[in-house]
Amino acid sequence: MTTTELHTDDEAGRRRPDVSGDLPTVLEAAPAFRRVVAGYDRFQVDTYVRWAEDELATADREREHLLTRHLRTRADLEDAQRLLAHSCGGAESLRLSSRIGSVLAVAADEAEGLRAEAEADRTAAAAEAARTVARAEQVLAGAEDRAGQLLADAAARLAESTAGAERVVADARAAADALLEEARLVEQRAAEHAGRIRQRARDDADVARLQARDEVLRVMETGRDERRRADDEAAAARERLDRDAGTRRAALLADVAALEGRRAALAAEVDRLAAAVPVPADGRRPISLPRLLDRLGRRQWSWRVP
Repeated sequence: MTTTELHTDDEAGRRRPDVSGDLPTVLEAAPAFRRVVAGYDRFQVDTYVRWAEDELATADREREHLLTRHLRTRADLEDAQRLLAHSCGGAESLRLSSRIGSVLAVAADEAEGLRAEAEADRTAAAAEAARTVARAEQVLAGAEDRAGQLLADAAARLAESTAGAERVVADARAAADALLEEARLVEQRAAEHAGRIRQRARDDADVARLQARDEVLRVMETGRDERRRADDEAAAARERLDRDAGTRRAALLADVAALEGRRAALAAEVDRLAAAVPVPADGRRPISLPRLLDRLGRRQWSWRVP
C-alpha cells in the first residue's frame, strides 16, 4: 500500500522579508516601505516582489509534485488491474495452482506405488490374491479419499486466497481512491494558496503604486507652488529694478541737462572772451578756441544720454 508524501514547507520558515523590523506582525499587515525622495525604497520593493515570486514558484513545485504522485498511483493501479486480469484468480491463483499440481503429483505417485505392491502380492501368493486385491482396493479408495480431501482442501485454500486477493485489491483500490482524493484536495489547497498569494501581491503592488503616485503628485504640486513663488518674486524684482532704473535714468537725464546747460554757458563765455581779444598788429590769426582750451589745460567733454 503506497503512502503519499506531502512536501509542504513550514510557513514560519517562509515569512515575508523584514521590511519594517517587526517580524511577528509582518504577515498581518501590508508591507511598510521606507520613503525616499520620489517614492519608496527600490531595494525593499524588489525584495518583496522577489519573495512573492518565490512563493508562487514553491506553490507551482508542490502542485507538480502532487501531479507526479497522482500519475504514479494511477500507473500502479493499472498494473494491479492488469495483474488481476491475467487469470480468473489473479497472481495468487497462479501460485496456488502450482502447489496443487505438486500435491496431486505426490498423491498419484503414492497411488501408483500401492497398485504395484498389490500386484506383487497377487503374483506372490495366489491364495491371498482376493484379499490382497480387496486390500489394494481399500488402500486405493483411501488414497482417492485422501486425494479428494487434498483437492477439497486445496480448493478451499484457493477460494480463501482468491477472497483474500479480492479483499487486497478492494483495499488497494480504496487506498488509491483515497490517495487520489487526498491529492486532489492538496492540489486544490495549493492552488487556492497560490491564488491568495498572487492576489495579496497584486493588492500590495497596487497600494504601493497608488502611494507612489500620490507622493509624486504631492512633490509636483510642491514644485509648482515653489515655481509660482519664484516667478512672483522674480516679477517683483524685475518691477523693482525697472522702477530703480527709471528713477536713475530720470536723475541721469536731469544731470545731463544740467551739464548741457553748463556746457552751453561755458561755450558762450568762451566765444565772448574770444571776441574780446584784439587782432595782433602783425596780422597773425588769433588762437583758435580748441587751442586756447588746450593751453588752459582743459578738455572738451561730450555727454551721452543713456
